[in-house]
Amino acid sequence: MMMKWNSFQETNIRARREVRCSQRDGKRYCSAIFALLLILSVFTGPWMPGSARAEAAKENDPVAVRVGEVTYPLSLVQFSVDPYVDIAEAADEELTEEDKQNILQETVERFIGIGVIENKLREAGKNDFTEDEMDILRAEAARQYEQTWQQIYRDARNYANDITEQEITAWMTQKGYTQDAFLRELMASERESRILDLYCADVTVTDEDVQRYYREQFLEPDREKYQSDVPRYEEEVMVGGLNAFYIPEGYRYIKNFLLAYPEEVENELAAIEMKGRKVVNAAQKAYNKLAEAAAAGEELTELKAAYDKKLEAVNALEQQYREKEKDALPLLADTIASIREQLAAGISIETLLAEYSLDQQQTGTDKPGALYHADSTLWPREAHEVIDAVTQIGGLSEPYCDQLGVHLIYYAGDAPGGERALSLDEQMQLKQSALYYYQLEKLNELIDGWRSDYDIFTDLSGIHFDE
Repeated sequence: MMMKWNSFQETNIRARREVRCSQRDGKRYCSAIFALLLILSVFTGPWMPGSARAEAAKENDPVAVRVGEVTYPLSLVQFSVDPYVDIAEAADEELTEEDKQNILQETVERFIGIGVIENKLREAGKNDFTEDEMDILRAEAARQYEQTWQQIYRDARNYANDITEQEITAWMTQKGYTQDAFLRELMASERESRILDLYCADVTVTDEDVQRYYREQFLEPDREKYQSDVPRYEEEVMVGGLNAFYIPEGYRYIKNFLLAYPEEVENELAAIEMKGRKVVNAAQKAYNKLAEAAAAGEELTELKAAYDKKLEAVNALEQQYREKEKDALPLLADTIASIREQLAAGISIETLLAEYSLDQQQTGTDKPGALYHADSTLWPREAHEVIDAVTQIGGLSEPYCDQLGVHLIYYAGDAPGGERALSLDEQMQLKQSALYYYQLEKLNELIDGWRSDYDIFTDLSGIHFDE
């Protein structure tokens, strides 16, 4: 298995896609933000400007890892371990002793690998940077810091819209994630490029190498994850935006006729919604009182009964809304019948969608349709019932209703499953990624051999996992 200390780009890309925020104990956490910035903790130290630990790091900071003439203080190694604790805390999980030992082992191996590289670069006279090179790196660090700050701010606001710019800046600064941190990452990445140029430039890849790398690193892991887990595929790929290389079998393309409610039904539904807002607000207040009393250890019987009564009113109003939606069906019967007749007569689905549907997102011959799967969790039960009943391509479902209007679902075709076709850009990127992978594979083998050239000392007895 290859070491992970040099997977800078992959760590950042994956973490940026997976930002999830939550509120707990009155504090805001962005768990995957810690993953995004975890790699930075290796390259920024407690002595750096802006770190809350700067002064403490100047005193009584014993060496935790030494590789030849390169040393790393305990505070820096601790700083690299802390994000693991933060991630566990944000996920409301507790690190086991095995987890802690694995973290320590991974961390020390990462520092030893970096130390060996720095020693080799020093020996080759390639470790330092000119002032012009530093100016370029500083400008790029400033750009990346601003880009990351903006991303974190936007994602945090999606989950806690009262969070301020000052809070985001203070949080990043308190953790030591400053422009200097991004600068250190860029310097480390440049040193990695230099070591690869020095010792791994002879590595080449064949088409077979690229395909083996693609299957082992991308296709087969995605197949294992998603082949029998459509909800996970939809959560991570269709909603979360991850780039997957395997599509579960069984998806179909559908196109949606969205018909507006007749005016009389629309007006009555609007009146129910207006009343519903008041009823829901009353139920929320009753729940808040119940929660406050529970937290204070007070008697809950009467408050629970009051909340249950409000909740019953909410459910009753929701049922009333659902029943009123159905009143639209006889009023739209002629329109629905006309759509079916024109389809049967050979009028194109695109023409009919353009004429009848409020939803124009899937209109056009260049758009195959939205993806639907029988195991999907993204569609309501009513949609599943009518869509699954249509078994032939070209068929039109029975209508179902929701807050948007009345839906008729057209079965446009079957979506290809299995291995996803790669674009030309992806194929080019894949070859570069494979070359980088096999260069790192050789570099890891070289590092294993170079380790014996240096006196290596480690003492992690001072590392703690306080949560």
